[in-house]
Amino acid sequence: MTFGQREIRDLGGIGPSGPDFKLSRFELRRRKRSKFRLAILATVVVLALLCAVLYGYYRSQVDGGSSRTAVTVVATPGEGLSQFAGTLASNKVITSSLVFKLWLRTQPTVVLQAGTYKFNVDSPFSAVLSVLERGPVLDKLVIPDGLTLGQIAARVGKLPGHSAKQFLQVATSGRVRSPFEPTSVNSLEGLLYPDTYSFDPSTSDSTILTMMSDAFVTEAHKLGLTPKTRIDNLSAYQIITLASLVEKEAVYRGDGNKVARVILNRLAQHMKLQLDSTVLYALGNRTSSLSLADLQTNSPYNTYLNYGLPPTPIAIPSESALLAAMNPANGNWLYYVVVQKDGQEAFSSTYAGQLANEQLAKSRGLG
Repeated sequence: MTFGQREIRDLGGIGPSGPDFKLSRFELRRRKRSKFRLAILATVVVLALLCAVLYGYYRSQVDGGSSRTAVTVVATPGEGLSQFAGTLASNKVITSSLVFKLWLRTQPTVVLQAGTYKFNVDSPFSAVLSVLERGPVLDKLVIPDGLTLGQIAARVGKLPGHSAKQFLQVATSGRVRSPFEPTSVNSLEGLLYPDTYSFDPSTSDSTILTMMSDAFVTEAHKLGLTPKTRIDNLSAYQIITLASLVEKEAVYRGDGNKVARVILNRLAQHMKLQLDSTVLYALGNRTSSLSLADLQTNSPYNTYLNYGLPPTPIAIPSESALLAAMNPANGNWLYYVVVQKDGQEAFSSTYAGQLANEQLAKSRGLG
């Protein structure tokens, strides 16, 4: 065999049985392993970056800062935390309900109580959990002296889950009654105690009215006023009605017992009371001054047209007004008018004296 022939055979041996074929298969496997390792490494890097992003997002939700914008969120009876998480997200308290629910699995179990909660927008999970653990906030209702039943209803109507119309309907339905309330009356007007009340948002209107009525009875008893009390031939209910008039008419508190005596003197002499406050009550307690036409308003509360006390109190009497009605001053006055800028009034037993006092008030810019 010549050299040329051998060379050709060796070169021709590059095939299925040649030595170079074994080297090529090894190289192919090495390259495949190399690509596989690169793919795994790339996957690990991507997963690591994804985990880092998710962890950063998770930590921002758990420990992130919150907005100063407050929102009120109501949890309904029977609602679970999983459903409430969606409510929190829709109110922008949290960004992700899913992440929040996953995070809750790492925390002690919290039972969601029905009621009203207050959160800040974009709150960290830890802050949300603290609010939930404290439970729902109590509704606060501030009732000052001198409010009418309608005005109280308007305040109740601003509370979550309550309606002014429904509250007023219950208050005038006879469903809640005061021991001071005559059988012929179905209204708690003037028979609720002025105070600050706190109660769960789910509290019914009847319960709220009972709380306020009971508080009035308790405080009245402390002052010596019971359903059996009679003063100057007035029943306890009429005394409360008188006190409501004193509440509205005595601008200066120190004049309350004198105003009470004027009203009692007019009743004794069968005079019309002619009190602006009763006409304003009949007109819905507007703030504008009365016209001559207003004084002709057809209402049982218009004491310019009707004799005697109005059929019910016209407002919540304060403690001082009740004491004034129970302890009227001694005197024969029939008239009064404000003559001082602080609200102090001048009293007179004659109409001529009243005209003189009115002139004095006018000279002081109080006409």
